[in-house]
Amino acid sequence: MSQYQVAPAPVGPRRAARTNRAVRRPGTLTTLVWTSVISAVSAIVGAVLVFAGGNDMADENIRDVIDDHPDVVGLPSNTTAADIKSLSGPIWDELVSDRAGALAARAGFAIFTAVCLLVFTLCVRRKAATWARVFITISGVVALFPHVLILGDYEPESVMAFSFVALLTVLVAVVCAWLPATNRYARDQKTPPPPPAVPYGAPAHPGDRMPY
Repeated sequence: MSQYQVAPAPVGPRRAARTNRAVRRPGTLTTLVWTSVISAVSAIVGAVLVFAGGNDMADENIRDVIDDHPDVVGLPSNTTAADIKSLSGPIWDELVSDRAGALAARAGFAIFTAVCLLVFTLCVRRKAATWARVFITISGVVALFPHVLILGDYEPESVMAFSFVALLTVLVAVVCAWLPATNRYARDQKTPPPPPAVPYGAPAHPGDRMPY
């Protein structure tokens, strides 16, 4: 005796259209990925400039700010450029070394947060997983600290420019990570796709017979 299986009701055009729209990647996720990458790359480039410049960059940085902001480099507030000429070699070398160390420390911290941001961006780009967005948010917030210090400490202009781009783009990335479109896309990725529509009266499996 043959067994017949009733075909499931076909999926209506409106429901199918909603399903197709749900799996489409939203612009907020694309923006999240690109701004995260730009932020990380900008931070890394700025840090590379600091490490490549070394003591020479620190020396030039001190000379640039010494007249207007001597307290930034650890000198009394009434220090002038003329006073710098009277400094002996060891004193100046120590000043440059301390400044170079401060620049390098911030640059190293910026690289660490940038690498974390890149790793979690690779994880979030396909399905916008919640855990990846949480870690992107944490990495982004932590990355703000070195960039805020850099922008507020009269560092070399090239470093400050890259730091400003990194700070601005990471803020955009954190916001995009939690916009409604991104949340909706993440939920849709967890929902299994509906079964394919079968015309009414057609056999559910190739081996089934058509009902009379």
